[in-house]
Amino acid sequence: MSAFIHNNIVSGPEEEYIPAHLSYGQFMFDQLKKGGDQVALISGETGESVTYNHILQESVKVALRLQKLGLKKGDLVGLSCENRFEFPPTALGVIFAGGVLSTLNITYSTGELTHLLKITKPKFIFVSPITAQNVLESCQEVPLDPKLILFGEYDVIPALMYNELVRGDVRVEDFNLVDVNGMDDPVAVMCSSGTTGLPKGVLLTHVNFLTLSAHMKYYFHHSQLNKKSNINKDILNGLSLIPWFHAYGFITTMAVLAMRIRIVFLVRFEPEQFLETIQNYKINMTTIVPPLAVFLAKDPLVEKYDLSSLHEVWCGAAPLSVELQKAIIKRTGLDFIKQGYGLTEVTQACCVDVTGADKVGSCGTPAPGMKIKVIDIETGQKLGPHQEGELWIKSPLRMKGYLGDAAAGAALLDADGFVRTGDIGYYDRDGFFYIVDRLKELIKYKGFQVAPAELEALLLQHGGVADCGVVGSPDERAGELPVAFVVRAPGARPSEADLCEYVASKVSPAKHLRGGVIFVDEIPKNPSGKILRRELRQMLKTPKSKL
Repeated sequence: MSAFIHNNIVSGPEEEYIPAHLSYGQFMFDQLKKGGDQVALISGETGESVTYNHILQESVKVALRLQKLGLKKGDLVGLSCENRFEFPPTALGVIFAGGVLSTLNITYSTGELTHLLKITKPKFIFVSPITAQNVLESCQEVPLDPKLILFGEYDVIPALMYNELVRGDVRVEDFNLVDVNGMDDPVAVMCSSGTTGLPKGVLLTHVNFLTLSAHMKYYFHHSQLNKKSNINKDILNGLSLIPWFHAYGFITTMAVLAMRIRIVFLVRFEPEQFLETIQNYKINMTTIVPPLAVFLAKDPLVEKYDLSSLHEVWCGAAPLSVELQKAIIKRTGLDFIKQGYGLTEVTQACCVDVTGADKVGSCGTPAPGMKIKVIDIETGQKLGPHQEGELWIKSPLRMKGYLGDAAAGAALLDADGFVRTGDIGYYDRDGFFYIVDRLKELIKYKGFQVAPAELEALLLQHGGVADCGVVGSPDERAGELPVAFVVRAPGARPSEADLCEYVASKVSPAKHLRGGVIFVDEIPKNPSGKILRRELRQMLKTPKSKL
């Protein structure tokens, strides 16, 4: 994608015109109708499948039944479940009926979920058997009485059964979607990651979702044009593993569904199943997160499977190092791992690199209609190429605000309408961006700023390291000392001294692991793959063995 730099602001290509009155629900309704009896979704675990017509029929049933139960335009509806067949028709049925969808992270504790329910105040909550009890307990902690609707065959909690809700036939042709004002009316409340405090509810509009869908189609088109190898460029089969309750998983999956690309989905990551699914279903494209990238780069299991059908891999949620990208390319034969960058507050995708390995390590140029500036965190001045600072973004993808906290949403904006991201990065002279780390996660050592992601990328190059996470350990004299939590690679036994010396040989003195190395069994991460540094900091208070 082309980028234009003027007055230290990097702009993407011109935005495609999207009328402000449009309905995202109507858009998805039309795309599903065009899909007809083609297979839309396949379970990678069971091999079961459903067609576009099935999803459309079931979506309309959900919409009509919810309206009969009392759902009105603008009412919030919660959805708490893993990736499963009922998820898309439930989400779309809510939207068709004029409701506002609130996807709930299934890994949230009762406290986190209760906090979110107090914000969203849902009228209905759809749950699966694995989330039902947690949701029920959370509902008892808030002054509201949402009706629970349960997926599956067994009444594990008192609830209306989903299968009863969608029983019978409907005439899709007779159904009219609820009218909306696409620019102003919210379509969904997506959770922020919650890695720096309790989760917030991000209000996104119909036009936000429509714009993102147009961008995804734009990315696919330009990515295919920039292919440098002679492989078949068609994308027929996609693999969806990122949880759909997460904005990254939900928005990208819906956009791919709208392009009528067959989607094979998995509920969770299991190494053999993941690789077998790619091999057996001849998967052409997938979205991943950095932990999966580490798996592809390092696990010997990868070499036992035929991944030759895979030629479109996008990675997001956290920075991916140049070395890791190159290692994956070398091992799998992929021509390129595309890195993207985004945040829920700007409807996820802000940049995607579709150039075809010209800028390995970059997350690409700004999306259509988007402007990005880099601000010096000390002076507030706009910075030029190759100068690190905080990214601020202006875009039609900007959220409507935080539900129940208008002041917090307004505080993220400057006078020109740019959204503060909290991410540190820079751009080069061609307008390609590189993400360094989160502003709040920078380690301050004697006044020097140390990016944990840089040290993590370095440690992952060591043959004895399977995974790692770096945080700052409080120190009276220095402020903070970099300390690494490390998962050893199978069969490897690097010592603390080995890894400290290895890092010291590669970086400037301020970045040495002066806080040491702590060996652990796993690195805590959220479902989108981001390291939960607050949990690592908590572990510092009760450290595990360094042996």
